[in-house]
Amino acid sequence: MSPDGIPGQSRQSRPAGRYVPARGIYTESARLQRLGWLRSMTRLGLDSLQHTQLDAGKLTGNIEGFVGTVEIPVGVAGPLLFCGENVQGEIYAPMATTEGALVSSATRGAMAVTMAGGVSTRAVSQAMTRAPVFAFTRLSVAGRFAAAILRHLDDLRTAIRHVSHHAELISIDPVVLGRTVHVRFRYTTGDAAGQNMTTACTWHACQWILQQPHLVGDGELESFIIEGNTSGDKKASSQAMAEGRGIRVSADCLLPGGVVERVLKTTPDELVRGYQHIAAGAVHSGVLGSNANTANIVAAIFTATGQDIACVHESSVGQFILERTPDGVYASVTLPGLAVGTVGGGTHLPTQHELLESMGCTGRGSAARLAEIIAGFALALDLSTVSAAVSGQFASAHERLGRNRPVRWFQLDELDAQFFESALSHSEMPGVKVTGVETAHIPMGPSVLSELTSRTVKKAVGLFPMQLRLDHDDVEQKLDVMVKVKPTDREVIKMAGLAAALCGGPVATHYRRFDQRLGFVGCDVRELALYEQTDTRFTSLVPKQYRTYRDDRREAYVIVMECLGDMELMHTSDEARGWSRRHLGIALRDLGQLHSVWYGKESALRRMPWIGHVPNAADMVEMRDLWLALADHSAQEFPELVDGRHHERLVSSCIADIDSWWPQIETMPRTLVHNDFNPRNLAIRADGRLCAYDWELATLHIPQHDLAELLCTALEPADINATAVGELSEIHRRSLETHARTAIDRAQWESGYRLALRDLAVNRFGLYFVAHTVRHYGFLEQWWRNLWALIDLTEAADRS
Repeated sequence: MSPDGIPGQSRQSRPAGRYVPARGIYTESARLQRLGWLRSMTRLGLDSLQHTQLDAGKLTGNIEGFVGTVEIPVGVAGPLLFCGENVQGEIYAPMATTEGALVSSATRGAMAVTMAGGVSTRAVSQAMTRAPVFAFTRLSVAGRFAAAILRHLDDLRTAIRHVSHHAELISIDPVVLGRTVHVRFRYTTGDAAGQNMTTACTWHACQWILQQPHLVGDGELESFIIEGNTSGDKKASSQAMAEGRGIRVSADCLLPGGVVERVLKTTPDELVRGYQHIAAGAVHSGVLGSNANTANIVAAIFTATGQDIACVHESSVGQFILERTPDGVYASVTLPGLAVGTVGGGTHLPTQHELLESMGCTGRGSAARLAEIIAGFALALDLSTVSAAVSGQFASAHERLGRNRPVRWFQLDELDAQFFESALSHSEMPGVKVTGVETAHIPMGPSVLSELTSRTVKKAVGLFPMQLRLDHDDVEQKLDVMVKVKPTDREVIKMAGLAAALCGGPVATHYRRFDQRLGFVGCDVRELALYEQTDTRFTSLVPKQYRTYRDDRREAYVIVMECLGDMELMHTSDEARGWSRRHLGIALRDLGQLHSVWYGKESALRRMPWIGHVPNAADMVEMRDLWLALADHSAQEFPELVDGRHHERLVSSCIADIDSWWPQIETMPRTLVHNDFNPRNLAIRADGRLCAYDWELATLHIPQHDLAELLCTALEPADINATAVGELSEIHRRSLETHARTAIDRAQWESGYRLALRDLAVNRFGLYFVAHTVRHYGFLEQWWRNLWALIDLTEAADRS
């Protein structure tokens, strides 16, 4: 740690403005500077660490190098009825955990115990230990020291009182090991767990010892260490199991057979028999004690209440006992070394203190109360866990509630007559009967996202054409439909991450930093939401929809739409040939209509739950490292496409000054853009209307973004000239003016078009080249060359 609290930075090497005075380590400004340093070192955004509710100035003694906080879910288990020495009545226990099923299982056990009359608890004793080691020259000297030190217990107590009025030295126990003596100091520590308190007390006691020549001799003591590792601090040990370290606490209850059967879903005989098998397994494997799940309760309540979480290891050692009684089951648990306190450590932190208050665990004598609460819930959880194991519920509960639960994915065999009848009843064919479903064989070009993702997931995703036989008003007919089964956004992000990983180096590193900001978040639900719109300006220019089906629990995102036929320019994705000026004029005329739906409604669009992450200037600047990595990768892997001239211009003219030109985009009117507006996702109907599909990447952007993308992906190279491009751009602008009923400044429109070309070069094409690394895309070469021809055209116009 450097003097200013920023690891690894000297004053000489630190950039100007980064110095934090030593006295300012526990300040918010120091925290933010350390966070900034960490961001620069890791090259990660670390956005979740930006804000914290903790006051840095109040964390002295709790943390060093403070940069932020980690949020852990807190659940409440209970109620559990207590009939203890230090706690009576119903108690709800807070548990901080990320393990599904824990809170539910503890609550089930608490219900059984409460119905049976409650749990009896008793804090038996308290003892915190610290064990310094003294190394002497010979065994004989060590033996004399061990015998002599026992006569000075009162002197040591006097030395300790100068340090703490709360710690009381109970005993000392010297153990000779060769020429060393380990002296175990045992204390009571009031309501504190006492690890730090006893360390300080023992240190001062040892200083008194070192000053006594009759104890340490003249040159006979070679060394002294404050902890010789015989106290069992933060370790599970047989010694702590037998003698205790912390609070020794026990809990027991009697469960009638009816409660066992109704609540725990087993029988008393099965429960005790299962326990016996589990206890035998513990003995065979050498486990200290025998319990089912104590560590879960200790860890969850420790985390919630500001205890020393590292003490979970020793504190969760326990003995769980089940015995068959004439009427049911007797259950008990003993925790011999619960290192717990209600003052000191993290118990003063706001949330932790409030959760202690919620259980009545503040004030004098509250440490024993907290220990009894932990023991009671440990007993409840062990009862529930063993019951679940013997009755077969254990695995199924984790499947339902655990974080790695299996998902019953949507299957293609569910696309049956009943499914399609439901779909058609949502459209214009109520009462239709589906008498048959057959797979149709229609050539198609799948979307890049679905195609790549299908390689990384085991479920069916993609496009599935089907032919339905219908009975509609006693008339038999056939209907071709297209079923689109979408991957989840997590799967898409993972797929893109795998592709980035194959690129290696900076691409892989920086993709992981920004994978939540590349437009993929929400791509599973966004298209479904858009297809549920009713505005005819939109519905008339997209495939006819029969039904959308969404089930988040099954990760099912399904669209049933018309199977596009009798279309011009379908399946032109790899070559993108055949798009005449007429076709482009139709597409851009109708694109203006599509853009008019949300034009000028930016605030409303941002409120839509499906919109996902909206690109912005701050992000684009922060992601500069990714854009540079993509540019370098493209030039290195595909030099025949991305030559030195293109690479230099991309880096110097687009990426280097992105902080000057991207903010201009945010000043311009924006709308919902398709964001993948290219021949792969477009067709022209026979009646001369556009049909645009695959809307999963739609986002808020300037309308010129779709214009620029269509021109660089569909224009023939011979048509890239100022006249043609200007006319096509004007078709789009005037159409948007007409349908949005607003005037659009032509100069600003042309400026936005230039910026959109730059944005495509930096962002979209960089990601295309990553996908191109995994799967060859025949269209990419022409699209790339068109992009730079269009950029050249705009720069020539600017010079003139």
